[in-house]
Amino acid sequence: MKMFRFNFYYTRKENFFNNNNAEQTKGLIGYLRGDLGKNGNEFYTSWFNKNEKLNKEPFKTEFDDVMKFLRERLLTDRAYMRSFVYGNDQLKLDASESNSHGMFVESENYEYDIRTISDNGNYDFYIYCYAKRFQKPQYLNAKRFRDEYGKLTEKVAEIARKTLPEALNYYTDGDRYENNREIYTFKVTDENMLFEGTDGTKLFVAPEMLGTYLPDIASLDNSFTKVPLEQTLSNITLGDLLKGVSLSSVHLVHNEVEHDLATIEDLSYDTLTDKGRAEWADVLGARVEQIYEGSYGVQIQCGNVEYERLEEFSKALAGYCPAEEWNKWFNENTENEQNLNM
Repeated sequence: MKMFRFNFYYTRKENFFNNNNAEQTKGLIGYLRGDLGKNGNEFYTSWFNKNEKLNKEPFKTEFDDVMKFLRERLLTDRAYMRSFVYGNDQLKLDASESNSHGMFVESENYEYDIRTISDNGNYDFYIYCYAKRFQKPQYLNAKRFRDEYGKLTEKVAEIARKTLPEALNYYTDGDRYENNREIYTFKVTDENMLFEGTDGTKLFVAPEMLGTYLPDIASLDNSFTKVPLEQTLSNITLGDLLKGVSLSSVHLVHNEVEHDLATIEDLSYDTLTDKGRAEWADVLGARVEQIYEGSYGVQIQCGNVEYERLEEFSKALAGYCPAEEWNKWFNENTENEQNLNM
């Protein structure tokens, strides 16, 4: 029987559940649902086909071998299966409906993602079968510098030294990265290197340790994966834009309605106070649809926001607002203060 690599950890929990996201399930051949019976020593399974074209040789023969491999190890009976994962936090899947653990078997061409369930009244396991060649590299469950149990094979400082050049290329100032389904902007300043969340959360990074955050290096909670450019461009908001760049001499225009414009001399995310971000949250959440050189200079076309709010925001930044509101919404250090209505 062919030998397989059994990986006692996981990096991407979406691979262990039935999923309607076509991009995430690319290469999914099908999945097996298993029940070990009332006494835990039986073995009943149901196969759910997802891709008829991929469900053929050599996959079929290899999957039979994988199941023999698992029956001799993980899936001998329910008691052994549960004892196998008990207390192993690195296998725990964040699944509200069950006490689930994830691990996987891989061969040269296929990956078998196994979810075991330790709650009574549920099926005992699911096995999702993927053809590797159809999955993007960031979807593969490979981790460098770890053994088959997920343990580090080298000291963290040595891993950081080896991966720093790669990390400096991967993490780009102003780009967006995902961690635990939250989006962060990577920022480099004269004093700091950090990931900043959409809620203002800041995770400061020691520059020499940047490589330990790479998605195929870091532990699950510390991995920061680059958000694809097409996803960034299709979802970027004005607030997202300001977290990556500082703007000067720009005009905000609505995508559907013409309105009065005001020149914004200086604008960055730090221009606004916490109260200002709360007051203008709808404007910061406006979708950026286009940035172009218009009749009045650089114009940022926004949608998904009321045009009146864009106009009010622009005029406030240009200094046409009461001093008490200016001081509440904006930080100092701007030439527009001379226009404040006293």
